[in-house]
Formats: sequence, structure tokens, C-alpha cells
Amino acid sequence: MTAGLSRHRLVVEADAHPNLMLRLLEPFAVHDVQPTRIRLDGPADGKIDPAHLGTMRAEIAFVAGPEIAERLWARIDVMVPVRASHLVSSAATEIAA
Repeated sequence: MTAGLSRHRLVVEADAHPNLMLRLLEPFAVHDVQPTRIRLDGPADGKIDPAHLGTMRAEIAFVAGPEIAERLWARIDVMVPVRASHLVSSAATEIAA
């Protein structure tokens, strides 16, 4: 049994860049955390204009310890295309191995 893990949801608003999803998921791979759900909402018209990027919104759900969740949030929050981000965490849960 793995105790001390919580469910988290990281919400990110960033410039609509074609490589944004890759950039957002890279820290999860580095920290060996598998997202459980990913939702990405791009520009309403579906077009990305390099001169006027617009905004994309990503929600990434995952299970991890609080320290790892905070570290992931800190890494993603300082990325150049990120305009705003916040981390929402639930109460501690236990996961059976």
C-alpha cells in the first residue's frame, strides 16, 4: 500500500503554442508521475496564429505526494508560455498495490 498520496488537478492557462502539451507533460515524465486525466481547450476557432497566439487552458489530473505535486506546479508555473496556473489538491487517499 502506498500511503500519503493525494489527488491533484493542475490548471494552466498559457499561450496557444503548438508544443505546449509536450512542454506541460515533460515534468511529469521527469518525476515519474502518470497523469490520470488531461483536458486541453485551445482557441475557440481551432487556429493558432503565430502573431496572435491566443490562450489555451489545460487541466491535468494526477496522484502524487504533496511535495511532488508542488514541485510539478513550480516547474510548470515558470515556463515562458504560461500566463497563470494553480494547483488544487484533495484530501489524502490510499492506493492499494
